[in-house]
Amino acid sequence: MSPQSAILLLHRGTGAVLAAFICLHLVNHVLLAIDPALAFGFMDRFRQVYRQPAVEAVLLLAVLLQLLGGAALARRGGALPARISGYYLLFFLLVHVTAVLWGRLGMGLDTDIRFAAAGLRSWPSIAFFAPYYFLAVLAVCFHVGLGVSRHAGARARTVTLAAGTVGLLMGTAIVGGMLALA
Repeated sequence: MSPQSAILLLHRGTGAVLAAFICLHLVNHVLLAIDPALAFGFMDRFRQVYRQPAVEAVLLLAVLLQLLGGAALARRGGALPARISGYYLLFFLLVHVTAVLWGRLGMGLDTDIRFAAAGLRSWPSIAFFAPYYFLAVLAVCFHVGLGVSRHAGARARTVTLAAGTVGLLMGTAIVGGMLALA
């Protein structure tokens, strides 16, 4: 197996691990737009799983490998939508995971949904955080959708349209829920 093939295989494997986590994480945030009490209850149960030291270590290793592998794959080229969404996810994962870990471990803060929504409370931070979260949801939907379409044999155009629609709806619900909480 070539080094490039190994990087791609690792990127797909760690991507599947992160996609499972991110899917539940986004469901948690969408619930915020429906019922904040439901969202906080879901988050409390979900945290009991992903904050287990072994689970958290696997997730953080997957993030690290995504950052390194994604950067290596982006340099080789590929489909423009996958590269654009991948670049944004590189930025978002680096900033988001660092902020959450620093907030929780370095500052002793509860990094729940209110931590994420704090940036939406005032100007000018809302001008950064509203598109920051919205574009992250959109990028995840595009990137995962395009990756899955390659294996499912689906047309990239169809997947891009479907993934974009899901991303727009979820991103709107999540940012709207966070704004209502803020």
